[in-house]
Amino acid sequence: MTAPEPLRRRLPVALRMALFYAISYSGLGVLVPFLPVWMAHRGLSAVEISIVLATGQLVRIFGNTGFGRLADYWGERRRVLMGLTVASFLSFLVLVPADGFVAILIGYFIASLFYPAQVALTENLGVLAAYQRGYDYGRVRLWGSVTFIGGTLAVGGIMPLAGPEGVLWLILALLGLTAATAFLLPDVRPDKGASRHGTIRGFLANPVFLLFLGANAFVQSSHAAYYTFSTLHWRAAGLDDLTIGIIWSEGVLAEILLFAVSSRFVHRIRPTQLILIGAAGGIIRWGVIAATTDVWALLAVNWLHAASFAFAHLGAMHFIPRAIPEGMTATAQGLYASLGISVAVAAATFAMGPLYASIGGLIFAVMAGFCLLSAGFGLALDRRWDGRLIDFRA
Repeated sequence: MTAPEPLRRRLPVALRMALFYAISYSGLGVLVPFLPVWMAHRGLSAVEISIVLATGQLVRIFGNTGFGRLADYWGERRRVLMGLTVASFLSFLVLVPADGFVAILIGYFIASLFYPAQVALTENLGVLAAYQRGYDYGRVRLWGSVTFIGGTLAVGGIMPLAGPEGVLWLILALLGLTAATAFLLPDVRPDKGASRHGTIRGFLANPVFLLFLGANAFVQSSHAAYYTFSTLHWRAAGLDDLTIGIIWSEGVLAEILLFAVSSRFVHRIRPTQLILIGAAGGIIRWGVIAATTDVWALLAVNWLHAASFAFAHLGAMHFIPRAIPEGMTATAQGLYASLGISVAVAAATFAMGPLYASIGGLIFAVMAGFCLLSAGFGLALDRRWDGRLIDFRA
């Protein structure tokens, strides 16, 4: 028995998952909005940044799907996830000496094999633990969003002192802390009788699952312009880093509040309808952001991150345990993260560089169109899924 084991056994599962979400998502709060700033500081153009980030989205298909399948094959998540936290830290170290487009592309390629899979498997373990141990997923997951804000705001304070280089060092520090505390993860396994016979081909041949992927692909890829160029776009419009951090944080704060009260409605509203609410919010959010860079207008609509991300995310997270046999959920989570998010986001991100260079902030109007397509897939999914587990052998 290792030294930390008694501590792990004494703490409730919900508290351990909340702590892990809090620690691991703080790094995400630095990486998502500010890694493009670090890349620009290292000399990459807007087109090169979009190529690097889109390549990372494509590479994570293999990591998300492969490590998800491995977790289902072994029938556990904890050991796989602990290994991923270490691999994530080591892979981002490769970026430290990277200089120029090719070196950064290679470094981010390696990092994208492990870190996105860590995030996806954390969600699968967190949802599975919630259904097995009876805690409120939303109230546990919100701590990841809280520290996402902390990471985002921390950059606003560090940037004037350390410059854009401080972004990478802060990411490394938080990834190292995540790996050091991964022993807190609960050992949650599917029921012994749970089916593990599904194949990736079986998932991709099922029309209900394909509609699920399509609805989520469009609503989540609608964030591609936001994640890639919103910080650079707002900086160019004269907004300072602290103001940008506040705008980002407002969206995540709205997400936190939604997660906090989600137990009141997630079991009364179909997951498919949650996705539809997310798509509707995205249409409004991106439409306004496309039209103006006025701070008050941005603050007036960026709380709709609670819709375009949080409602859609809750819909996906509750669809998987309700529609997918328990022993196949890590594979489903990996496919959702890979094909339902990464492929679509990669395609959108590849297009963002030339589009942003050509039409600037109007790329957010394109993102509103993505949400309209998501609503179409979501309506079809809501009509097709009967609310029961999908039989992938049928």
